[in-house]
Amino acid sequence: MKNIDEKILMAEEEIKKLQNKRKKLISQQKQEERKKRDKRIYEKGAVFESIFTESKNLTKDEFYQLITSLIHKEEANLKIQKIIEKREQIENQYIENQDEETEIEE
Repeated sequence: MKNIDEKILMAEEEIKKLQNKRKKLISQQKQEERKKRDKRIYEKGAVFESIFTESKNLTKDEFYQLITSLIHKEEANLKIQKIIEKREQIENQYIENQDEETEIEE
């Protein structure tokens, strides 16, 4: 009976270790996602400031007012969708060209 109890304790310890490892990995994944998001936001903000240099002195609320006054959300979303579709078409053409080149080489 003692042997089985020891095995149960060892299994429980292993479960705790694996749960801690899982928590660490999830935390690491979230941190990497935050870094990517932060980088994206910084880059886009920098582009905006490089184009509209006077915007550096705006408060957060003033900046928001400026952005919302410059664009109509629906039009912007349509433009964004068109840009994405165009990028996907170019990527698909590139993939098709790569496939054709591979077929020719064979």
